[in-house]
Amino acid sequence: MRREFIVPDDDDAAAEARRGLLRDLHDGLGPALAAIALGLRAARHLAAHDPASVGPLPARLEDEAHAAVDDVRRLASGSCPAVLARLGLAGAVRAHVASLADRHPVRVDVRCADVPDLPVRVQVAAYRIVCEALTNVVRHAGARHCSVRLRFDGRLHVEVVDDGMGLAPGRGGGVGLGSMRDRAREVGGTWRAEHAAAGGTRVAAELPLAGGA
Repeated sequence: MRREFIVPDDDDAAAEARRGLLRDLHDGLGPALAAIALGLRAARHLAAHDPASVGPLPARLEDEAHAAVDDVRRLASGSCPAVLARLGLAGAVRAHVASLADRHPVRVDVRCADVPDLPVRVQVAAYRIVCEALTNVVRHAGARHCSVRLRFDGRLHVEVVDDGMGLAPGRGGGVGLGSMRDRAREVGGTWRAEHAAAGGTRVAAELPLAGGA
């Protein structure tokens, strides 16, 4: 039996590369720059109303801006995000949540139950999904509380639940939601966004180890 292989032409490969780069910019730099913008807003408010409490926030924002520049370089080279390489998945998620803590009234708690060392592609997918979900929470949900859960039972379970206004009609095709879905699918996993049982929104993904290193 003769096998036939379909090889994408150069235009298809270039288009796919552009789509990947645009998604990485959206998923990687988007949440980072959104967090910096929230920090600048908080710093401006404190400077106007309570200058003594501004404290180390400007220096932290400068560090985060430098980290965003480093991530641009890593995106250009195809490398793993710096924070993941340095802290691992659980540490990177906690660091991102900490960066939002004094910038937005939503309270976020994180639980990472027995998450082992995972393939890099799976870690990147999970981290990007969490960051994008949290960006949606702080920008759109009007939530007061949000929980992030990472759990492993042979597959990595990622869950972000908020108590905000819930999914808006017509948002199912948004860039951020589509990007989270694609991140999960690319490592052989599943993703969904739905109304949470107690109100708000639940984002959930299941990612297998088959995503590869």
